[in-house]
Amino acid sequence: MECDDCKTIDFECHLNRISKWHGAFESCISQVIDTLNGLKLSSVEATEECSKHYRKTIELTKAKTNFTFEVSHELKAPLASVYNILNVILDGYLDDDADKQRYYLGKAKLKIRSIIDLLNDLLMFSRLEERASELEKREFCVGELFGSLTEEMNDYAEKCGIEMTWDLCDECPGIYGNPELIRRVYANLVHNAIKYSRRGGQVEVTSRREGDDFLLKVVDHGIGIKEEELDRIFDIFFRGDSTMRDETVEGIGLGLSLAKRIVDAHGGCIRVRSKLDQGTTMEVSFPELRKESG
Repeated sequence: MECDDCKTIDFECHLNRISKWHGAFESCISQVIDTLNGLKLSSVEATEECSKHYRKTIELTKAKTNFTFEVSHELKAPLASVYNILNVILDGYLDDDADKQRYYLGKAKLKIRSIIDLLNDLLMFSRLEERASELEKREFCVGELFGSLTEEMNDYAEKCGIEMTWDLCDECPGIYGNPELIRRVYANLVHNAIKYSRRGGQVEVTSRREGDDFLLKVVDHGIGIKEEELDRIFDIFFRGDSTMRDETVEGIGLGLSLAKRIVDAHGGCIRVRSKLDQGTTMEVSFPELRKESG
């Protein structure tokens, strides 16, 4: 016969086993729930990722369509102008007047120059997209860029009725990069500030050393940019609503996009602050002389 104590021990053993099985079962159920939740989360994330890729594809398709339209328009207008000028001269409407012929040929030359500039910008954009690391760079003093730049921009500002002020630091550091492209960035920012200012307005250009960087700041008091458009101004072919409505403002929205890629290729930074109808501040900084390894 089994003693009562043995039965008690045997009963307790069964309870312990049941307790362990219950704990293991709960753990298993918990793991299954976690796995299901994970699968549910993965499914949601996958759906969101697919939606994101779909939206990106739509945006790229739209950008491609806009690209074709904008470039076609920018090429067609000056080519049509050149064609008409040549017809006027060749058909004898200027009565062999050398001065008039020279004047109209000069206008045709400017139109052809604008086409060449557009094609060069498109080629440079493509180059920066695909082979930014292959840019030719060298050591140079950033101060050497400002001589011709200030003269060129002052002439343009005078034609537009804009007052220019320059406050450039005396000690310009060395930079490791492509001087032609960096000058292009500076010229684009100043040119835009003049172009988007109202006649009689003022544009201020300042530079200074800031930490390990050389900073150039361009301030205008022109038409400004809508707050909701600020995140898009570096997108290729993007033009703000205020510029689209102003038919006197030319361009296809390539300049800032190209400038951003040049700055990125040099390890720099470009920033914008703006308020509609109050003006825009653009800041661009490049690291001071620091050769890249490799």
